[in-house]
Amino acid sequence: MVRLINHRFLERIPALKAAQITECESAVMASNLPELPTYDLVLLDMYLPKMSGTDFLAVLTQRSLHPQVIMMTAANDQQTLRDAVNYGVLDFLIKPFTFERFEQALAKFTRVMAVDQQSTVSQQDLDSLFLGEATGEVDDRPTELPKGLAKLSLQRILATVKTLVTDFSNQDVADQTGLSWVSTKKYLDFLVEIGYLKSRVVYRGNGRPLTKFYPDAAQQQSVNQYL
Repeated sequence: MVRLINHRFLERIPALKAAQITECESAVMASNLPELPTYDLVLLDMYLPKMSGTDFLAVLTQRSLHPQVIMMTAANDQQTLRDAVNYGVLDFLIKPFTFERFEQALAKFTRVMAVDQQSTVSQQDLDSLFLGEATGEVDDRPTELPKGLAKLSLQRILATVKTLVTDFSNQDVADQTGLSWVSTKKYLDFLVEIGYLKSRVVYRGNGRPLTKFYPDAAQQQSVNQYL
């Protein structure tokens, strides 16, 4: 049941739509996967049959394998935390956690992967990676929205977007918020412009092509500054 929930959480992360997801009933099963060296990310519990989560981390170390690891466990003792930190886990989530916290952990992973694919990195890249999205001097004042857009309407649309688990159209957002199609289109275009949303065109058999939208989990800060 827990694996199913985590699987569904992963499917809600747009940046991971094309990811190959493998579920394992135990750390022993995971350690015996022939393709284990190819995985970029491991979602790991602590209390597992036959082999604990920290024992699995030891196996990875012994084999010189270094996938990114997100611990997701009810274990909150100092020894478990110490073992996880010593391995270098990417994040540590204590159950029960919210989807929003899960999403933050995966956003961190996507930042790591983005930096890993670059031939050279800047200090800004490293700050984003090690300090998270809040880099530079902190300014609590929200950035002013473009003329014609209102903060309350933006918040309403964002709240709706978070409930949509698949790609959505402008009409979907208009129906959910009760706002006009014209109004929601302005906000969706703005969110695409600042990078929070991605868009793709779906060609249908009849009628005009339909634009579908989906959020980029790694770009949450791009919209936070307006809230």
